[in-house]
Amino acid sequence: MATFEVFGRRKWDAPMEHVGMLHAPDEQAALVLARETHFRHEEGVEYAVCPSEHFHRQDPQLLERHVDISYRLQSGYAGFRDKREAARAAADARGRGHLRDRPVPRRHGSGT
Repeated sequence: MATFEVFGRRKWDAPMEHVGMLHAPDEQAALVLARETHFRHEEGVEYAVCPSEHFHRQDPQLLERHVDISYRLQSGYAGFRDKREAARAAADARGRGHLRDRPVPRRHGSGT
């Protein structure tokens, strides 16, 4: 028996999404089984099946990162307080520390 991937659309304006897989002898049987197993309670408006062997999988090495993108992760912000203080000290050393002192915005209707 062949393995088929099942895709379905829950609403007409929704994209097709992978909803599961099944084993069937041919495409017609796969369509019937998909309807009975994934859409028998009218959960969707459209479905399709595709033989699993038609999927092309990439080489896992293509997903390996060769550059540092730790800034995208929460762990990349570890030690942020120390980094901020170092940046403030460097700004003070260059005579640009006054840029940190910003005026407090006034609230409308406060009378001051």
